[in-house]
Amino acid sequence: MTVNQAWEGDLLDYESIGNAFTNLIKSIDTAKVISIEAGFGRGKTFFRKAWSEQLRHAGETVVEIDVQQSDHSGDPVITLLGALVEAVPKTDVDKAKKALDSAKKIGAIGARAAAKVMLRSGADEIIDALSDGAIDALGDFDALDDIVNELGDGMSKAAGQLIAAQMATEKVRKVELPQQLTALHTALVQDTQGDRVVVVIDELDRCHPDYALAFLEAMKLIFSQSGFVFCLMVNADYLERLAKHRFGASTNEERYLEKFVDIRLSLSPKDDTFKQAIFALAQNLPNKIPYGDGSDFSIEHAAELASKLALKTTFSMRKVKRLLLKVEVALRCYADRPLDVSLLIYLAFKHEAEELVTVDDLPRAFLSPQEGENRLDVPEARTNASFRDEGKRDNELNRVIYEEAPELLKLPRERYQLPEEKDWKDWALVFKFLAPHYIPSHQAVLNAVATVLVSND
Repeated sequence: MTVNQAWEGDLLDYESIGNAFTNLIKSIDTAKVISIEAGFGRGKTFFRKAWSEQLRHAGETVVEIDVQQSDHSGDPVITLLGALVEAVPKTDVDKAKKALDSAKKIGAIGARAAAKVMLRSGADEIIDALSDGAIDALGDFDALDDIVNELGDGMSKAAGQLIAAQMATEKVRKVELPQQLTALHTALVQDTQGDRVVVVIDELDRCHPDYALAFLEAMKLIFSQSGFVFCLMVNADYLERLAKHRFGASTNEERYLEKFVDIRLSLSPKDDTFKQAIFALAQNLPNKIPYGDGSDFSIEHAAELASKLALKTTFSMRKVKRLLLKVEVALRCYADRPLDVSLLIYLAFKHEAEELVTVDDLPRAFLSPQEGENRLDVPEARTNASFRDEGKRDNELNRVIYEEAPELLKLPRERYQLPEEKDWKDWALVFKFLAPHYIPSHQAVLNAVATVLVSND
């Protein structure tokens, strides 16, 4: 795959961000941990895949880890080591497998015990995790088993096992694990021009909360190893909330991620780029029967509105795509009737952000059935002098229409659902014959689609 192919479909101009991040990676000659942060639906996975390919073309050794795929394993250290082993060139696979086999005791003791200890679990939970089989799995650590036997009656075997396992963990952390990582690093970078392995970790914030935190804590065992640069694709705010729920509020201003991360980067497109991307997506909406003939009812008008609302609401690209899909399905399912695409977009966004989306965004959206009733509720007995004269009333009602939404006077006659052919006054066309069904008919279309469209939330 070429670099251009890797960035195909890059609506948010993430390639330029990738270029900058690649230059950063190439400038690093020590162990570093970098977080690349964005909220859900902001394109982290797309960026990870394309950027990883860009790094490879730039001569970097890259290992990608989709943590969600290993969420069931329960051993984060083994997940990390396994991913490194899998990335080793096939010519060295035997050496790599031997390293992983040796590392299994790290999974039995290091990952299971150390992660739980660092996660502040209760001692009983740790002891339960350390069965006799776990101690037997120590293999080379037979001397630790002797410690348990020599403890005598003064201490339970379970407590002795805990002490032995913690001692084993220390040996794993200080001796065994560095040896395994050194061997894997050598196998990964041989026959390459560089001496750096870039490990890109994604989907951590989609794992089970306990596993996500355990994974980060287990990474402490690896972060400081020379020759590795770790890049975490994360929703930082989400992980911070998990940590606060698990550990309580921090007593200082340090954020949880800062325990692990050296450099924090934001994956965020420029506003203009984001608007252009949404405009391009919305321009593909089908519109078989436009609601009106003027430009106010064109797809371009609807696309401009979608891009403006996307930026105003700060919705993610994923969420905007879902809203546009809802509008698209409505347009396709009801292609036999005239529909105001801009109004559909307005209603779809307003349903998700009631307070942010207002009639200022689409002035003609003021024409609700209630608005029509209010404008027509002008009894002759009303004492307001400005309405005593019928001509003044006509002028006032017409003024509202001409100032707020003159395009509503230029619709095909059938849009007003007139009861008979005659010359109706402008205000009557809008307030009496359009207002009762204009918004309700469009809302009904969206509601009907919502009942059959499966949500990805």
